[in-house]
Amino acid sequence: MSAGAKSLQILFDPAPEIFATDNNGAFVFPLLNSADPQLDTATYDEVRFVFSLWCPSSQSVIDLDRTYVELRASLDPEDEHWTKIAEVEPVVPAYDGGDRFDGWIVLPILASVSSFCIAGGGFQARSRLQIRASAYFVS
Repeated sequence: MSAGAKSLQILFDPAPEIFATDNNGAFVFPLLNSADPQLDTATYDEVRFVFSLWCPSSQSVIDLDRTYVELRASLDPEDEHWTKIAEVEPVVPAYDGGDRFDGWIVLPILASVSSFCIAGGGFQARSRLQIRASAYFVS
C-alpha cells in the first residue's frame, strides 16, 4: 500500500437475531452499512472480511462438519443479481460441535459499487443465529 493510500474499516449493522429457515437451517443475511446495502468500492483494490456466527441458546450447537457459509455479491447497482464469490471456511478445526462459526476471507474488489450478503446452510432447522461481520478495504 502506498503512502497516503486510504483504507476503510466497516462493522456491518448487527443482526439482533436471525431465524434460520426450515430448509435445513439455511439463511441469507444482507451486509448493511448504516442500513445501506451499497458500498462505493471504486477506490479500493482488496477487501478483507471477518465473520462470526453463533447461537445465543445453549441448547443449540453448530456442527462445523455440516454447516457452510458463503459470501455473495451484487456488483451492479441497477440489477440486484447475487453471485456466490467465496465459501468461508471456519477458522477452528471441525472436530466437534461448537458454539461459533468464525471465518475470514480476502478478495479483490470486482466493481465500483458493491453489495454483499452472507448465506449459510446446514445449521439446525429453525435455530436462532446472531451474526457480526466486518470488512477492511485497502487500496
